Amino acid sequence: MKKNRGKKELYILAAAMLLALSSLSGCKKREAVDLTGIHETEGETMEATNAAGEESDEENQAENGAETMEESKEGNAQDGEGSGESSGSSSAQALSVRSQIATETNGKVSIEYPILSNLRDSSKTDAVNELIKTQATRIINDYELDPETDTVAVTCNILSLDRSRAVFTYEGSMMTEGAAHPQALFYTTTVDLDLGTLVGFSDYADAQTMAEYILSDECRLYYPSASDEVLAELKAMDKTALTDILKACDFTSVSEGTFPQSFSYENQGDIYMVLPVSHALGDYAIVRYTPDTK
Repeated sequence: MKKNRGKKELYILAAAMLLALSSLSGCKKREAVDLTGIHETEGETMEATNAAGEESDEENQAENGAETMEESKEGNAQDGEGSGESSGSSSAQALSVRSQIATETNGKVSIEYPILSNLRDSSKTDAVNELIKTQATRIINDYELDPETDTVAVTCNILSLDRSRAVFTYEGSMMTEGAAHPQALFYTTTVDLDLGTLVGFSDYADAQTMAEYILSDECRLYYPSASDEVLAELKAMDKTALTDILKACDFTSVSEGTFPQSFSYENQGDIYMVLPVSHALGDYAIVRYTPDTK
């Protein structure tokens, strides 16, 4: 009995060992790995990356395009502003008074005078132009000149011209029959374009005050620019006589048929007085006065 029992235990032990070896063999067996999922995942990742890159490029292109469009719009806006400035310039030009120079010619007499247009009050245009021409050419009647024997040559300079006022100067020479020499001429006309009337010395200066200035050491010549002889001749004048000459200054202060001995005009706040001097010194001189309030 003991012998059979020992064999039985030996069989059980052997069976247990076989079972253990079988288990060990099962643990060492490797399962196959499926790589399909990994490749698919990498492919999807690459596609996603490419898609993301393309989307990024598209976004960049869209942003760049938007910036270009904005720049284009700004450029167009600037062009539009430029057009506006051009339009404004045209408007300003349309509002300005226009002028041209005409010439009155009769025999040996030739006198230039301006013709204005585009006045603020167009109804005054004809009257203003008639006034300008009359004053420019009145030397013929005032001196009772004969166009067949007397010679006059006068040029016109438009010194200043705006919507309200025009200032003209006339310069030239006159040679009457029988005279020993020609006489230099310089006279002026200032016109209020709104009223259609002449503006004269008494409208912006006082004759006595200006006479005192001319006789003082403060007196400054405008033409000729520097001449001790001219200054000496002016300062040698009697104050009363000089004051009377200035009181009769410009066409506004004398009656028709009388040509003034002196003229005046304003320019940029300064007052200019055209005064008679001897022929040896040029027939006329121009004194400039600058107000203290300028």
